[in-house]
Amino acid sequence: PILLRNQPYEAASLLNRLQSESRLPLIIAADFERGVSMRLYGTTVFPHPMAYGATGNLQFAEAFGRITAEESRAVGVHWNFFPDADVNSNPANPIINTRSFGEDPKQVGDMVAAYIRGAHAGGMMTTAKHFPGHGDTATDSHLGVARVTGDLARLNSVELPPFRAAIEAGVDAVMVAHVSIPALEPDPNRVATTSTAVVTDLLKKQ
Repeated sequence: PILLRNQPYEAASLLNRLQSESRLPLIIAADFERGVSMRLYGTTVFPHPMAYGATGNLQFAEAFGRITAEESRAVGVHWNFFPDADVNSNPANPIINTRSFGEDPKQVGDMVAAYIRGAHAGGMMTTAKHFPGHGDTATDSHLGVARVTGDLARLNSVELPPFRAAIEAGVDAVMVAHVSIPALEPDPNRVATTSTAVVTDLLKKQ
């Protein structure tokens, strides 16, 4: 309750205390998809990422990253689990939808890269998610195993380009999706997070 829906001062006070009591410097991470206001009161309130995609203005996305970074660092958070590099290609998707910058892979990649630039300018680490793409699913992966049914050609043209853009922009981490992707992992008992083909062969090596 101290770190969720509290004021920035209380969060900063607790995180400073944790840092002072730790023998090693702590890296503090948070899920600030819509800025710090998603978790704390009293900070800048941003719209969902899809609103930035609707404007087509990369400067807005970059400012979104920079301001979020400045407010995050002010309360003692170094690392954000964002930006969302998913392409919102399935209108029935119950979990990604407005969390995505849009339905065009090129624009999503550009917005993701702009956000990363802004976040880095403000001194914050970033995470591209949900690799290798969670936009074309019809299941909430928090409640069940979502399935990405596209073939390799589809993945290479739609799902993967924004992640390439994120990596080229210097993203600090990539979050792997807990989804089933038969085109990459034929074992029905393995999801992307436990798949060598997805995590090692595709993400790390390619």
